[in-house]
Amino acid sequence: MHISNIFCTFAPELSIGVLAHLARARHWQCRGGEFESPMLHKTSNHMETLKLKEKLEEFANHSKESVEQLNYEFKALAPYFLSGGYIKVREDYRVYPTTIEFYFHSEKEDGVKDPIVYHRNNNKVKGKIPYFPIMTLHAHDSGYDITFENEKEQYRASVLIREYQIWDEHNTCWLKWDATSQQFCPIINGQDPRNTQVLYLKYILNSFAIGGYSCIDWINASSKDEINEATFRQNVPEFKKDTKGNYIIGKDLKYEKEDPIENAPLPLDKKKFFRYSKKIYNLCQRKWSFSRKNFIQ
Repeated sequence: MHISNIFCTFAPELSIGVLAHLARARHWQCRGGEFESPMLHKTSNHMETLKLKEKLEEFANHSKESVEQLNYEFKALAPYFLSGGYIKVREDYRVYPTTIEFYFHSEKEDGVKDPIVYHRNNNKVKGKIPYFPIMTLHAHDSGYDITFENEKEQYRASVLIREYQIWDEHNTCWLKWDATSQQFCPIINGQDPRNTQVLYLKYILNSFAIGGYSCIDWINASSKDEINEATFRQNVPEFKKDTKGNYIIGKDLKYEKEDPIENAPLPLDKKKFFRYSKKIYNLCQRKWSFSRKNFIQ
């Protein structure tokens, strides 16, 4: 099943300058014949008729007034990203998200805030930022997001592709990043095909047409693979709050991260802390990360 024009908004949103920046980015949250895989061609009744774009459109009608409500909504959406299809890159590659992280930031004064979100007001560009259409592919310092923002409801929402598998259509094989050669190479028998190098996805997910033709599509192809329980997003810090529990915004209109921890207990509890640039920080406690239980065969 093919969804046309799903990523047709990608080219206008992503400039050559953004791609060049992504190619050299290092950032706080650098948050991996015919194809007949039996797992990919199995379908389940509950996924067969429901498509990702439709579910993201439905999300706009659901309650999003608390983190607890969003926990429920993201758990319901996760299978449609992880087992509901893949990103088709021209006739060359298929990109299957295997781990995703949800991000949600309300622009309303009393809405749920997620300060780490890139595409929001007063971040990178001063003032109000236009909203992306549903299923825009957004390139940024930490990789690629699939967005599902809503201007009427005034929220930013997306999933980061944290981990992925790449199918090479021409050589009919999975590709794995090789650190020695610094290339995506065909996997060796028995090798786990999942990639965690979020920034290196740019070597596959690239070459965007200008002028209205979309060479990047989402293809519905549901499978029966199970999804792991939600866990914490990688390298997302806690941000400072005032006595009323509101996030503190500095004079530069940026949210302020909590200070590094001087005497964190060792070994680090990875459910509470993470290390970045030789410093230790409190880890955001929102469990908005989901992954497939098994890699795709």
